[in-house]
Amino acid sequence: MPKNRLNEKNIDQLLVHYRNERRRLAFQLDMVKNAIADLKEQRAGLPSVEKSGVPGEAAKPAKRGPGRPRKSEVAAKAPGKPGRPKKRERKVRALNEWDDAVLQVITESGKLMPKEEILEQMLHWAKANKPGMPHEEVEAFLTRTLQKLSGKKKMLGTHHSGLRRGYHYGLSEWFFQSSGKLRKQHYDRLVLTGPVQEEVAA
Repeated sequence: MPKNRLNEKNIDQLLVHYRNERRRLAFQLDMVKNAIADLKEQRAGLPSVEKSGVPGEAAKPAKRGPGRPRKSEVAAKAPGKPGRPKKRERKVRALNEWDDAVLQVITESGKLMPKEEILEQMLHWAKANKPGMPHEEVEAFLTRTLQKLSGKKKMLGTHHSGLRRGYHYGLSEWFFQSSGKLRKQHYDRLVLTGPVQEEVAA
């Protein structure tokens, strides 16, 4: 029998290590996929490079001889007003399970929620839907989701109370579209509890 045979405890430790490594790599792969998808969206909205191959350098028109252009040349021009080419419409990406879960947490609470409270609910959600996922990964996914939903997607609004660090997140219809400020009729959705009351009293 080989002298370097592992015992049961060593094997269990290695299994835990490699499983954590696999989860870490899977998390990084997902972040890379999302980054690639975001870059593709941004690339789709940019104007195409001219045939010259040099970005920002327009192709020089062919020189024409002296005199009036021929009628055939005028007729060959495409009708319509000159101007910038129409931008390609970006395809709306469907919400993923993290987006849906965060929106459901805020909708069911019916109030503006700080990230800490949303994280508590998402940790419970992850236990059922992402078993074994570490606390740090859940928080990282939540941070990315909140940035996306309150940024490009504009499905969440943010409110800074000034009485605690960070934002309170709420559904976009609770906020003005133009200014992004919380509507007065939804002020009662802002509930300051726990450590915040102690901070205010101090």
